[in-house]
Amino acid sequence: MGLMEENKRESQAMLSHYDAVGIVGVALGLYAYARLQWQRDYAKRLSYSLLNTINATLLLYSLSNSWNLAAVISTSMFGLLSLYGVYRCLKYTYRGDEVLKRLADRTRTSAPDPL
Repeated sequence: MGLMEENKRESQAMLSHYDAVGIVGVALGLYAYARLQWQRDYAKRLSYSLLNTINATLLLYSLSNSWNLAAVISTSMFGLLSLYGVYRCLKYTYRGDEVLKRLADRTRTSAPDPL
């Protein structure tokens, strides 16, 4: 066996940084899914959508080295839907804060003055 063949075999056996990033992405996605199974209302939290967005981003980075069109389309759509989830969480969080602030202002102004 020649030196080039041996080097090629060693480089194929090693884990590339693309693979490592992809594995981290898979771990984050599995963690988010497992947490969803344990706690059904977890899907309403910002952290769930953020974990899924990061998962999709890391997987797309990994796929940039080893191209697979179907996986890229699937992961891209998953990431876009997760970004929409982040948007909705932020929208309702800020809207909820504004509603609570207005209610607090109304109660302060409409309360009778103590004697």
